[in-house]
Amino acid sequence: MSGTNIVGTGRSRTSRLPLGGWERSLVVLLLLLLAALIAIVPGFYSGFGSFLALTENFLPFGLVALGLSTVILTGGIDLSVGATAGLSAIVMAELWSGLHLSIWISVLIGVVAGGALGAVNGLIITRLRVEPLIATLATSFIYGSLAVALAGNTPPSGFPDSFNALGTGAVADILPFQIVLFAVLAILFGLVMSRSKFGRKITMIGYNAEAARYSGVRVDRLLVSAYVISGAMAALAGIVLAAYYSAVRADMGDVLLLSTITMVVLGGVSIFGGEGSIVGVVIAVLVLGFLRQGMLIAGFSDMLTTMLTGAILLGAIAIKNTLAGRGTGFALLLGQLYRRKPA
Repeated sequence: MSGTNIVGTGRSRTSRLPLGGWERSLVVLLLLLLAALIAIVPGFYSGFGSFLALTENFLPFGLVALGLSTVILTGGIDLSVGATAGLSAIVMAELWSGLHLSIWISVLIGVVAGGALGAVNGLIITRLRVEPLIATLATSFIYGSLAVALAGNTPPSGFPDSFNALGTGAVADILPFQIVLFAVLAILFGLVMSRSKFGRKITMIGYNAEAARYSGVRVDRLLVSAYVISGAMAALAGIVLAAYYSAVRADMGDVLLLSTITMVVLGGVSIFGGEGSIVGVVIAVLVLGFLRQGMLIAGFSDMLTTMLTGAILLGAIAIKNTLAGRGTGFALLLGQLYRRKPA
């Protein structure tokens, strides 16, 4: 999974670059960013354990980004991930608080509920032929309203310590459980998207859906599956947030959408589909996550970090569009600029 991994498409000829691919550029960016933050932001690094604990503030975004990358690889989009996260967390909490189910059974049902919400998105898109942008924008309003209605005036809180450990606990008081969960899922997603028939077909759909149909690929079924995965991962992120705060709110997933789309696009996944890798998405999660935490520790407002996230999203899309069809990576961009110089 090294280099720019264009899974199962004819674009693999562009995956090797003289100075490295998009992911390698992101690794360099990540190392430079961490070095700068450690050097100039007091309190950013105050020990290895506390440094790892910073990830608890942004890895739920990474969980959503993993699922969302599956949808974007098909050329679609899921604008309902934030509302899905909030509604699924509310469902989990109400099952535990109202019906007195085991917290872990409630968690399982909450994740399944997220997958079901994703299936609704997929069926609207494939059966009713509604554009993904419109379909998921509409369902985001519906799911958000349902979350508000279900939560009521006093949403459940005060979950068991065993559940709260999912958000704030750590192995040997050093390695956060969130990192373990994210790492396992990132490896699983990376293997599935790069080594399995499912992953190759998902990317083929994004590259050319009609060609995929003529090749015998069940496009509609796979599209629904992609949205189910996105919904389930959004639900899991909402549940991890619930464990982190030991409380739920109907709007707790609203902060997820912009950052996760930026993580996916910055990670090298083409917004038009058919190109990208999970490795790049994982690195982008760390880049944006640590950047956000560094800015907040330095005293910058959350509004400013959100503005910067939007600027990064625009920049990433602009660079990807510039390099479309000719490979990806900052190294190639520099090479193109060099070749344009007059002799």
